Amino acid sequence: MRALKLFWLASVFYFPFITAATAVPALDALKAKAPVVYFILPEPSGGRLENSPLNPARTEWLSASKKYSDKVFTPKPQHRVDTNNSKLIMLQGFHWYADNYWIHPPNGWWGVLADKAPEVGKAGFDLIWFPPVSNGSYYPKEWYNLDSQWGNRANLTRAISAMHAEGVKVVADVVLNHRNGTKDWADFTNPDWPATAITRNDEWPGVPDAPYNGKSMNYDEGQNDSGCRDLDHKNPLVQEESKIFMRWLKNTMGFDGWRFDMVKGYAPQHIEDYNDASSPVFSVGEVYDGNRQLVANWIDGTDSGSDKTNASSAFDFPTKFNLISAIETERFETLNDNGRPSGIIGWWPAKAVTFVENHDTTPRDPNFIATASAEYKTQRLMGYAYILTHPGIPCVFWPHFFDWGQAYRNSIQALMDIRRAAGITSTSRMAIMAATNELYAAVIDGERQRVVLKLGRNWGWNPGAGWTLAASGERYAVWTQPLP
Repeated sequence: MRALKLFWLASVFYFPFITAATAVPALDALKAKAPVVYFILPEPSGGRLENSPLNPARTEWLSASKKYSDKVFTPKPQHRVDTNNSKLIMLQGFHWYADNYWIHPPNGWWGVLADKAPEVGKAGFDLIWFPPVSNGSYYPKEWYNLDSQWGNRANLTRAISAMHAEGVKVVADVVLNHRNGTKDWADFTNPDWPATAITRNDEWPGVPDAPYNGKSMNYDEGQNDSGCRDLDHKNPLVQEESKIFMRWLKNTMGFDGWRFDMVKGYAPQHIEDYNDASSPVFSVGEVYDGNRQLVANWIDGTDSGSDKTNASSAFDFPTKFNLISAIETERFETLNDNGRPSGIIGWWPAKAVTFVENHDTTPRDPNFIATASAEYKTQRLMGYAYILTHPGIPCVFWPHFFDWGQAYRNSIQALMDIRRAAGITSTSRMAIMAATNELYAAVIDGERQRVVLKLGRNWGWNPGAGWTLAASGERYAVWTQPLP
């Protein structure tokens, strides 16, 4: 706190006859006799603006804590949409080079999303995944500071509302595994946390001579992120603040569901706790691994219930890796596991979010979107022919739909329309007809139509009589027929 010393100088105003020549000595005499009044004014802790009660991020945090703590808030039951027979199609609503480090739209990327909302809805997307909202994005600092490289709070709110107006649910990218300090390694603000929120084996050296160097007594439960401080999700403070933040994102900001970043960094049972606390309509984790068993184990660990209805979905990295490898080499055997798809869609399709590329897997080159080769684009379109005709919840990458030209967009749209018209769901029945060198073929039963997909350089293969060619491109074709 800071004391400001003020003198009562009303006498000056009541003696207008005091001349300029006598004003200074007279004022000094009055000061000597005047009583002193002290006003105590609040000051940011350590002189730091982020701790000021006037900081909007601090106001939001303190307000959220009052509204959404476990002591006062009871979450509504979950009504999840990532379940059996889901007809969802998702759009990843950004890429690495969409933020203001690279492009400078007048209202930030949030403004772009708001303006594109009618097109997103008209295309038939049910969900759109937004990037992390906090300052620092994937290396978040103040959770409640919404002035980030993606834009400001006003345009974020406008983007969420615009998507809702088009019937599109909005998924927040939630980064709970790690945090950065506001000015330093571990000076956490908004929410304010002590260094004991950091896992014991984090690379930050900590506080010398303090127990566990000032960090938690608990070791990291999973994979380390060396760019940030790894958080101890066994810590009750971290758990409570994570729940409050997610409740605030949903109930104040208007998000509908979650994409959990880097879930290999902490135990999956925490995902269950956070979903139970926030009641999302959709939940998906980034289990960045090609090991199908590992991904399935993570899904299983996010719901202790017997029916696994509220288990989190996971991005189907095993399908992504197998699919792109098969397309690039024309060796489609890798897509067949004893008659079933070789990814998560072959084991647990209701909880598999399939994709061709995302911000993590596409080349890290700001010019790549504009310079991708024709062959690369052909191969990715073959990938879309696969994920948009097969079980799982397909996710389309923003630049593929919006930045690679109208013809490419039309091709993806045609495949989306086939999926809708046929009534293909996340758990549709399917059979692999061929998976060999230069040929993949599968038949998928939608609710209204049967669909056949063919991939590869085997130009002579077709499903025979009674089928209508619904879409085709270089090295892929899709046929349909009504169900008998």
